[in-house]
Amino acid sequence: MKTDQTANVDPLKCPLCGQGNACLNLGAEDVSRTCWCNDPDIRFPAELLAQIPPEQRRKACICRACALAYQQQQTKPEEGL
Repeated sequence: MKTDQTANVDPLKCPLCGQGNACLNLGAEDVSRTCWCNDPDIRFPAELLAQIPPEQRRKACICRACALAYQQQQTKPEEGL
């Protein structure tokens, strides 16, 4: 019997680290507030989004810490040059 893995996805947990993602779009009752992910300094490139397991894509948001860690990793100068 095939199970629906999307039923077990918690939209308020980061699909990369499993910690809370503080998503205001999916979890807050106060929809008048803007979510942290709307910060123009935070980017979600395709390479980062591709790290999300397929069954969790478009169902759970990446947390701020993972987004910033990826961004910082991409801006580090290559070592050994």
